[in-house]
Amino acid sequence: MTVIALINPEHDPHLIADCLISADGPDKRQSMSVWVPSLGLIPTDWHDADGPFHIARMGRKTYILPNNSGMLAFAGDCRSAYEFWVELAKSIDIKLGYQPDAMIDANTIDQVLMGMGQTAGAFHMLGVLLDGKGGKCAYTHRPEATMTTQNFGTCYLAGSGTNQLKQRIETEDERFAPLDEWPWTHISPTEELAESLCSNMLYYESDINNGRKPNTPIHDRFGGFYEWYGIKSIGIKTTPPRIDLNILVKDDALYLTRLHFSESAHPAVDDPDFKGSQIILKVLTFCLRTQEFDPHRLFDNLVFTFEQVEGVLIERFFNHYERDASSPLSDPRISGIVPADVLQRDFGEGLPVKRVRLIVSVNGYAVVKGVTESDESLAPARIQYANGQVSVAFSEKTGLLIADIVRRHLQ
Repeated sequence: MTVIALINPEHDPHLIADCLISADGPDKRQSMSVWVPSLGLIPTDWHDADGPFHIARMGRKTYILPNNSGMLAFAGDCRSAYEFWVELAKSIDIKLGYQPDAMIDANTIDQVLMGMGQTAGAFHMLGVLLDGKGGKCAYTHRPEATMTTQNFGTCYLAGSGTNQLKQRIETEDERFAPLDEWPWTHISPTEELAESLCSNMLYYESDINNGRKPNTPIHDRFGGFYEWYGIKSIGIKTTPPRIDLNILVKDDALYLTRLHFSESAHPAVDDPDFKGSQIILKVLTFCLRTQEFDPHRLFDNLVFTFEQVEGVLIERFFNHYERDASSPLSDPRISGIVPADVLQRDFGEGLPVKRVRLIVSVNGYAVVKGVTESDESLAPARIQYANGQVSVAFSEKTGLLIADIVRRHLQ
């Protein structure tokens, strides 16, 4: 169970997928907790109208096809999707054995699905296929919803979170300015939508009722984290490094509620634990507990400092089925406190972050803004590790933007 979406395949295709892997029945493992970025360590056992279920782990449900042939995303039963992947991989190996530069086309995928019989009905698949000549086409297998939007073309959705994500796309479509008035050149409307949806859904994950009430992500068996990809004629644009900054305004005071950093990483090709993993998502959580801060810092030096950072690595969900039981990662819940040597390696020299998503909650409304700079010297945020502490500093422009949001919505 999951949620996936294919947005605007006609003009600017983007794929969105959540990262929560769940299974029917109670958890029978010894360790019955799992780390999710917006809630921290939570129980694995849950219950909905259909009975008990458990969160198995976090996992990427997207797969980049060889030779820049496109990308697929999966929803539904993971074991059935894995069986499809095994058969598709065999077909790809045979095809590339005869022609190493061959593209993986719809016919190849169709043949594998037809050979699976009823098992093919246990999962959903959305994707985009590239022909190597600049052409792109949508590929859909059992989409659960199709919608036509004003600004983002046709959207296909599948998985248990379909209704919730569909509603958010409809809301964003109404909110967006007409495309002929689009003011930015460094980010397309569809990319803005994809990133905004992923950030907003991550924000709503932090609700204390998540999983405990209907129509919340965990209760509907999806969530955890959300990845997006742009499918271009020349290849796949992976989820870029991003900071998610959530702020609450209450009783004339400002509170930091959540602060995350996420990026796509590529493990070493000779790493046996991540063989064939393609992309690993790295999600760091700096703040899980609400903390007040002085509003005057918005106008001067908006820096948050932390002595401990927690994080999770999210690998392709296929890897779990392929990994040897003796591997130290045989249980793929890869999370915990980030070691000092890793923080030093990643942030010791300072890391400019060119994308920040702001969500400011004020007067019962969540005001959403994205800050994106193509020039690294103008980056809206910078992460630095020094003297055993991690600091996340925001640019003057970002601080003033937050101040303006607060001012306008408190008047």
